[in-house]
Amino acid sequence: MASSVIVSMRRNKMMAIIVEKGEVSVEELSEKLEVSEVTIRRDLQRLQASGLIVRHHGGALALTPNPEMLPEKVLDEKDITNIEEKRRIAAAAVSLLDDDDIAFMNSGSTILFFMRAIQNRRVRIITNNAAAINQKLDPSIDLMLLGGEYRQQSKSMVGEFALNTLKDIWSSHTFLGTNGVSIERGLTTSVHQECSVNQAMVRNTHGKVIVLADYSKMDKVSNFVSLPLTSVDVIVTDSKCPADFLRRLQDMGIEVIIA
Repeated sequence: MASSVIVSMRRNKMMAIIVEKGEVSVEELSEKLEVSEVTIRRDLQRLQASGLIVRHHGGALALTPNPEMLPEKVLDEKDITNIEEKRRIAAAAVSLLDDDDIAFMNSGSTILFFMRAIQNRRVRIITNNAAAINQKLDPSIDLMLLGGEYRQQSKSMVGEFALNTLKDIWSSHTFLGTNGVSIERGLTTSVHQECSVNQAMVRNTHGKVIVLADYSKMDKVSNFVSLPLTSVDVIVTDSKCPADFLRRLQDMGIEVIIA
């Protein structure tokens, strides 16, 4: 798991550089990411195969925005989308928590629904979801908010401060919201900085990695790979999840809970 997370982090950084500069050489990427040019070429080949960039001799070009890619929405907009599905998913996910668990939770509206659904369970939630401080949570919950750089769009904390805090904590489980779930590309997000936070949470989890995602996220892809599906143990979704996609997830060994 650790090696696949490292590869995902490197490719996300590579994508951020390519998107920012528009065009970049293999040599420059090798210097910035401190890996060999052979590794850079292999990563570029994978990114092109995923439809994220265009390779050319000696480097790569950023694609124009793909209309099928999921754009970033502000958190308040997401909080009023697919409300009933998110409520059912949240209620079903509560059964995966035990008293005295320490749970990592990332940003996003589905995670907020989950936090609000937890009742009468002594759990400690450690999260970068800054919107959590405005939620009416059960008194049994001990909430710890990670510090760091605040992103207004997603109401989340990101950056080195958040990552350094996570390094010294081990969780019972990690619960993740996501912008997209794809068999080929894994979990994806529209925010590059949040990928490293998600990955740090997974690295420091000795229990299960649990994804909470409604049907609208299934077989969808956003801009940056957060995690490969090989890092995921459980996906909690709703009854509108396409049956064929559900079977493909199960064929990968992922437990799927329908709320």
